[in-house]
Amino acid sequence: MSRVFISEWKRAINTSAVIAMIGVMFCICFDSWNDLAGAMESGNTVWCVYYFMSNSAYGGMCRNYILPVFAALPFAASFCEERNSKAVAYIASREGMRRYGTVKYIVNILMGGLVAALGTILLILFLRMRFQMTSDYYETSAAGTADLFHKWLAIHHPVRYCMIEAALGFMRGMIWAGASMFVSLYLTDPLVITMFPFLGSYVVVRISQILSLDADWRFDQILIGRTVIGDSGYTVMIAAIVSGILVFLMGLCFKEKLVKGLRDGMFYESK
Repeated sequence: MSRVFISEWKRAINTSAVIAMIGVMFCICFDSWNDLAGAMESGNTVWCVYYFMSNSAYGGMCRNYILPVFAALPFAASFCEERNSKAVAYIASREGMRRYGTVKYIVNILMGGLVAALGTILLILFLRMRFQMTSDYYETSAAGTADLFHKWLAIHHPVRYCMIEAALGFMRGMIWAGASMFVSLYLTDPLVITMFPFLGSYVVVRISQILSLDADWRFDQILIGRTVIGDSGYTVMIAAIVSGILVFLMGLCFKEKLVKGLRDGMFYESK
């Protein structure tokens, strides 16, 4: 399996992965673009890295809807492309159907998670070159650990705060990359598959609004760094458990449906 994994991983590390990381950076920036441009020019110490990250998490359109698309960009449509080129039968027979599905899915979610995590880290480092991590305003308003946007951690443990933001981005990237590849079992257009996270994010937000779900307990709000349950460590643990379950179940369904489709011959011809 290691040989297959290395082969698929080399395919996943491509120009699209670099573009996706840069896209993640700009997604978070664009949610506060006017403020960021003004802060770059003025040099006012009121602005800080924490402000731009929290402002993006506070309902930012780009972070909510567009960022997940970049997680799917590098590799989520790879099965669809192989299906359209009629190479699925050859690859599956050479590598084994279950191994083929398992490795492809694992590489996809790892790449999706890394794109979101590395893009987030690079943006924080870039902003840190110009701004301080937090300002006096936030330091005087941090009363405890039960706070939105991981404020307490950003003030007292900035390195850990960066790790939290990266970890949440990694989980979110894994979920949407996995969802896009699962959809590729039923759709054959690579563009639609790559853009699926945009529609999926919109549906999740709309359903949450229709059901009037409390934003403090919505999983999508936890993954963008808005909601803190108890403290940051407990929040990340909850996010990791739920993300792990979702990714595992999607992967299991993807592999079983892929194997069934290969045995039935439904993936041998493009639709």
